[in-house]
Amino acid sequence: MNQKELKAKVFPRIWAKTMLGDKITRDYMYELGEAFDEDKLFEYLCDITRAMDIPTPVILKSHTYNFVHFNIAKFLRREFVEEVDFDYLVLENSSGTIKPLPRYFREDM
Repeated sequence: MNQKELKAKVFPRIWAKTMLGDKITRDYMYELGEAFDEDKLFEYLCDITRAMDIPTPVILKSHTYNFVHFNIAKFLRREFVEEVDFDYLVLENSSGTIKPLPRYFREDM
């Protein structure tokens, strides 16, 4: 495995996009500077929404579960406290895997 593949596994990217109907209205690629930690998903979401200049939605356990197990989380309009100009926000893992890596792939150990 070359260094680029190793970095993609250790430092995943999250593609965030706001959708209005079937069209993408905004998108943003968030690169983690560390291995993915599901306990920090809200922190990642705050960074993403700040960069996209949109309100931060309420995050539920189902969002975390779906993102970790299915590589996608969908935040509907009703999950935002403030009014938004899109139907939903999608967070998608664009690097392929965020499952815990074997110890020999982890640079922090």
